Amino acid sequence: MNLKKACHDMKYLLDRGYKKTTALNFVANHYGLSKHDRNFLVRYVFSENEIRDHKSRLIPLRKITGKNLVIDTYNLLITVQAITSGNEVVKGMDGFLRDTSAVFSKYKFNEDTRDAIENILRILSKHRPKSVLFVLDSRMSRSGELASCIREKLEEFYIPGDARVSRYADREIIKRNRITATSDSIIIEKVKNVVDIGKSLLFHLLFSTSNYSNNCY
Repeated sequence: MNLKKACHDMKYLLDRGYKKTTALNFVANHYGLSKHDRNFLVRYVFSENEIRDHKSRLIPLRKITGKNLVIDTYNLLITVQAITSGNEVVKGMDGFLRDTSAVFSKYKFNEDTRDAIENILRILSKHRPKSVLFVLDSRMSRSGELASCIREKLEEFYIPGDARVSRYADREIIKRNRITATSDSIIIEKVKNVVDIGKSLLFHLLFSTSNYSNNCY
């Protein structure tokens, strides 16, 4: 019940112009929320202005056919691996699917990563994009190896594209301003069109899973 109230209170503050960090800390401290619940709030609750803006940029995955696509690689991999491993994911108020684990800085390249890449490429192969560019943050461990793995997988799936390691991954994705696969709010608000590959995968593989949450309660 506290989480439900926290969602309502946080949205109230966001709608009145409070910064997200300020609103989160105030609400989480007031209700004594756990780290997990804090992560949930960040990924679920948005202001009305953000909801309208994010939804206006979200396009169906079929729209990538014949178009250039940029992928926010770690953001998408973490979401896809959460789905396939049965970990909790949440559909935010803005309609985007996100994991609730906050594992970004601790992400490890392993066999699950390879499976996630293949799941992503299976979906992309059905929609035949003109090209796909995976952008990886160079600050993450083994990004170079992961980029090489992605290039090999792109060839296996006969998908034109490349993987690029960048010191300023978010900045590069935003600058390219192509159709972008991400659920990162900062990027969503800076590019013209976004697709939610994680949500498409969930509907295809795990629509009935009990670990899928689309509300606060």
